Amino acid sequence: MAHVLEIKARIIRKLVQWRKWGGSHTENVLSGLPRQIRGEKAVKKALEEMVKDGWLLPAKKTGETHYSLNPEKTDEILQFYEKYSKKN
Repeated sequence: MAHVLEIKARIIRKLVQWRKWGGSHTENVLSGLPRQIRGEKAVKKALEEMVKDGWLLPAKKTGETHYSLNPEKTDEILQFYEKYSKKN
């Protein structure tokens, strides 16, 4: 079972590397996660927490939820990225 922090780190790393800020959304946020953990509750919890904290901006498109990073939270997101995502 994957840990919520690990999942957040993977998602933030992917979105930062893809430069998905503001209006640039992607539906592929889960594709970078190992197949065996994609359906876990921890993944849903990580996404919900990041939306609640204002880090992710969800957008309903083509029947799926797409996500982008919130440019207003750039400093917080990049601090998290430096601490948890870059090492992995």
